[in-house]
Amino acid sequence: MIPSRYLTTCDDDNSRVAMILGGDQRPLRGESTILLAPKIKLSSGYEMPVLGFGTYKLRGFQCTSAVHCAVETGFRHFDTAYYYENEKDVGEALRTQIKMGNISRENIFLTTKLWNTHHDPRDVRRICEQQLKLLGFTYIDLYLLHFPVGYKHMCDEILKPMSDGKLQTTDVDYIDTWNAMEELVKLGMVRSIGLSNFNMEQVQRVIQCSSSKPVVNQVEVWPGFLQKDLVDYCRYNGIVVTAYSPFGQPNRENHSPTYFFSEGMKRLVKKYKKTSGQIVLRFLVDYGVVPIPKAANPLHISQNLNIFDFKLDDSDTRALLGIKPKKRIVKYDIVKEHPFYPFERDEESQYQDVNNLQNVPLAREQRESTLNDDDQRGE
Repeated sequence: MIPSRYLTTCDDDNSRVAMILGGDQRPLRGESTILLAPKIKLSSGYEMPVLGFGTYKLRGFQCTSAVHCAVETGFRHFDTAYYYENEKDVGEALRTQIKMGNISRENIFLTTKLWNTHHDPRDVRRICEQQLKLLGFTYIDLYLLHFPVGYKHMCDEILKPMSDGKLQTTDVDYIDTWNAMEELVKLGMVRSIGLSNFNMEQVQRVIQCSSSKPVVNQVEVWPGFLQKDLVDYCRYNGIVVTAYSPFGQPNRENHSPTYFFSEGMKRLVKKYKKTSGQIVLRFLVDYGVVPIPKAANPLHISQNLNIFDFKLDDSDTRALLGIKPKKRIVKYDIVKEHPFYPFERDEESQYQDVNNLQNVPLAREQRESTLNDDDQRGE
């Protein structure tokens, strides 16, 4: 769980903020209210909301509409990337909301990422300037190194350079890329820098070989793939973990991951009068990570933010911790032979990290009778 000393109140320019953390606070009648996520302080000194809005695969009108809805719902933390090809859409919607007086730039926490084709230190400043132009802002709150493996740069529009059916990679050391990103902070182009998809050893190497440590590591985390060792290591070093794919990419057609559609989850939905997604997001926030769920449906956007008026019982938290470990969803298999590939090539060894979550006083029979998702893969 995120320690309370790191959580701060949220101020919004044009509304009275209702901060609900499981308590019984109620807004004053007759005043405009909006629910905002609490914030956690990064090691750089800046604050980031503990719940974000993901934009992967959202483009064009769908993207701008979703971001408009998210702002008006109360989201203030937005996650995009050069690879998503929607920075212009995200920036346009946020700037429009600012012009409408619904929000100020200082109340937005905007994350974007340096893509793999721009690992050459000579490209870092140039491409960040281009991203700032696309977003329409003068600075980026958090700039992440998207992946430790660099791809060959052919032109800015080619995101996956292929030759003879193989992805063309480079031997650029991510430490050199990171050092170039540090210069962006000095120039005022970005406020904080971090990593994405880096394993424990790679995070440690960045800490040891640079003058500033990353403030965030954005990785895949969801019930059944909690990456406890990595999360604990980052927490010990003052690095916040952002969780993408926080639900495990549910698929109603084949009911995967099965925990999401299980009888145990239905019991929790009935008990707390919340959706499965809300229960998972509340669990992950208490686990100490910052989930960034993506949604285009206005109802789902609103539901994803409305998770701070309840808290899971200890027994239910243990049941979610006890879900049988599954394999990761995002694998980047196409570059698994690269020396900087961050994930275990033998996926069975991934289970060992998640199995460490079993050290809770909950009997095996009880775990399997609550949120057991059998032996199917949560993909």
